[in-house]
Amino acid sequence: MIITVDSDVKDIQQLDIIVNRATVADDPPPAYTNDSTTDNDAKSPPPPPPPGTAEPSPPPSPPPQLASVTVPPSVKPTNFLSLSRGNQPIKGTYVIDPRIKIPQFLLPALAADETESTRRNAFLHTSNGSIDVSLFVVGDGDYKQKANILVKSSNGSVVAKLHTTDTATRPPVKLCAKSSNGTVTIHLPRTFCGPVTLRTNNGAVRFSDAVAAELTTFSEAQRTRRCFVGDFSGSGWTGEAAGWRGDEVEVETSNGGIRLQYVDGAHGGETGEGGGAEGKGKNKGTFLGRLFGGL
Repeated sequence: MIITVDSDVKDIQQLDIIVNRATVADDPPPAYTNDSTTDNDAKSPPPPPPPGTAEPSPPPSPPPQLASVTVPPSVKPTNFLSLSRGNQPIKGTYVIDPRIKIPQFLLPALAADETESTRRNAFLHTSNGSIDVSLFVVGDGDYKQKANILVKSSNGSVVAKLHTTDTATRPPVKLCAKSSNGTVTIHLPRTFCGPVTLRTNNGAVRFSDAVAAELTTFSEAQRTRRCFVGDFSGSGWTGEAAGWRGDEVEVETSNGGIRLQYVDGAHGGETGEGGGAEGKGKNKGTFLGRLFGGL
């Protein structure tokens, strides 16, 4: 055992411990432009303009940021897609790129209302089954030919979620959705701008609150409603189908309702939306709601 003599022990509180000491020069005094300027004067707003001088207008507000569209990497793009199923539903995600060249021998036969120049970029049809698809339309600003899509069910509901990038980097889109006996729900991209034609013999037409805020209605007669979604005044659309190079949607169902809303995110739709111009959807799921066509 080692015994430490008390005289060899120093109080640690009395030790001068110096670690990495460095000499630091004194900071120079701040520069002053005017000795009479105070802090309040420095923060005071600029003087008002002379009388008779117009005040400068405030800068414009930045445009709203749209949610970016992410194309599923697991789905390869295609063109002139044709799916026809007799009694089977159609459900899935498809990426349509109108720029892709398909060998002629792989193309399906033309429909009665088609020519080679008007061949649809996507055709989905089932006789007795529902359709629930997400459609991604991609392209670039140099490709101006309209992407033509038809989704049709003879006896079944139709849900089509249309995803696109911004209008500067994609082709315009024409989407037709039809059902003889079933509801039709269309999810539009936020960049959609064009005419919308809705026909239903027995069913209600409903818009989400967000779509209703961008909606211009022109007419409703003979169970057909004609309207425009987007900036109608700045679109240049004159009401003529010929020559229109923007988006358009046509929806038709004999026995069923129609609903339009925006699609947000990669695969989802709007959340927290009400009934738009046709009501707030308070009867949804109730007996009266189903009886009177509530969606």
